[in-house]
Amino acid sequence: MENPTNKQVLLAAMSDGYAKLNEQIGKMSEAEAVAPFTFAADPKKCGVRWQNDRCLRDLLAHLYEWQVLMCIFVQNIREGHPKDYLPDEYRKCYHEMDKMIVEKHQQTTLEDAKRLQGETHNEMLRLADSFTDEELFNKGYYKVTYTTNMAAYFLSVTPYGQAVKILKMHQKSLKKKITAHL
Repeated sequence: MENPTNKQVLLAAMSDGYAKLNEQIGKMSEAEAVAPFTFAADPKKCGVRWQNDRCLRDLLAHLYEWQVLMCIFVQNIREGHPKDYLPDEYRKCYHEMDKMIVEKHQQTTLEDAKRLQGETHNEMLRLADSFTDEELFNKGYYKVTYTTNMAAYFLSVTPYGQAVKILKMHQKSLKKKITAHL
C-alpha cells in the first residue's frame, strides 16, 4: 500500500490494518495465542523491531507501549514543549526499550494486552483525526518531526501489517512443528 496523502486515507489505513490484525488474532486457537514464538530471536524472520516479542501478548504490549509514547509525543507538542518521540535514555538504542517493554508486561494477561492495545488504537485514530492535513502531511511542520511528517509517526506506531505477518509466521511454524511430530 502506498503511503496515505490525506487524513481520510490515513485513518482508513490505520482502521483497516487494525481490523486485519484482529481478524488474524481471531483465526488463532487458544493454544496458538498463548504459545511462544519459535522465531522471535531471529531478526531475519521477524525484523529487529519485533525480536524481543516472545508471544502474542508481548506483540500487543509492544504496540500498546509505542502508541502510549505517541500520545505523550502529541501531548508535549500541543502543550508547547515538544520533545523527541523516544525518551532520552533510549534515543540511541530503542531496542533496549523494547526489551524493557517485554519485561514490564510479563504479568499482563493476553486479554489485558488486547484491551490496552485496543484502547490506544482508538486513541491513535482520535489523535490523527484531530490534526489537519497540513499538520499531518507537511514535512517538518513540527520541528520535532525533523525531515518527516506527523502522518509517518502515526504509521510507525500502527504497523499492523507487520504484526499480522508475524502472527501468520507463528501459526505456520506451529503447524510445521505438529506435522513433524506425526
